[in-house]
Amino acid sequence: AGDQNLFTSVYPTLSQQLPREPMEWRRSYGRAPKMIHLESNFVQFKEELLPKEGNKALLTFPFLHIYWTECCDTEVYKATVKDDLTKWQNVLKAHSSVDWLIVIVENDAKKKTNILPRTSIVDKIRNDFCNKQSDRCVVLSDPLKDSSRTQESWNAFLTKLRTLLLMSFTKNLGKFEDDMRTLREKRTEPGWSFCEYFMVQEELAFVFEMLQQFEDALVQYDELDALFSQYVVNFGAGGIKCPFHNSVACW
Repeated sequence: AGDQNLFTSVYPTLSQQLPREPMEWRRSYGRAPKMIHLESNFVQFKEELLPKEGNKALLTFPFLHIYWTECCDTEVYKATVKDDLTKWQNVLKAHSSVDWLIVIVENDAKKKTNILPRTSIVDKIRNDFCNKQSDRCVVLSDPLKDSSRTQESWNAFLTKLRTLLLMSFTKNLGKFEDDMRTLREKRTEPGWSFCEYFMVQEELAFVFEMLQQFEDALVQYDELDALFSQYVVNFGAGGIKCPFHNSVACW
């Protein structure tokens, strides 16, 4: 969200640099930490992309929302940027989306033309929108320059972005797995569909494959195979519904 032209200008560097450094991925249930490389698909902010009530998908909605601005003028901030940021955050709150980041791009060329110091805008945004989450507002300095200061700024920003992406992904993945387990536990209830459950656990396998965690992806298919095999055995014994339909059937 925010300044689309600004994002377009930094996107080539962002997309190249983000996956280069690995991150340690720690999960719950005593699982061993793993090193992964994060690749992200950036899309323009639209309210219809936000998850709706009851949507249990994992791959069809954004995990982290980022607002980009290079505003360096107090009057412009008061007149337009503040209102735009307020609307953006209100939409996120309405959809219970709590994972976000505000990026303020600092440009020395623009900074020289302003009497007020750039830090005043950063402080205003942090005071107006970040409250106790001051880490959710970061400054990216002269991202298109070739200098040590620019590289240091990129490194700090990318570390923050990777951390927030992984935190949000891990949280959403945990909720998805909990919902999947709850669905599996209902397999003896009338109307339960193996096909619907298969699509859910297959999506989890796709996620692990995208992270190059191939063993975890294969585990999902092994579990599906075992569950289906048990259904076939039970069906052969008689008195159980076909796993592909919600009624008793003959094969």
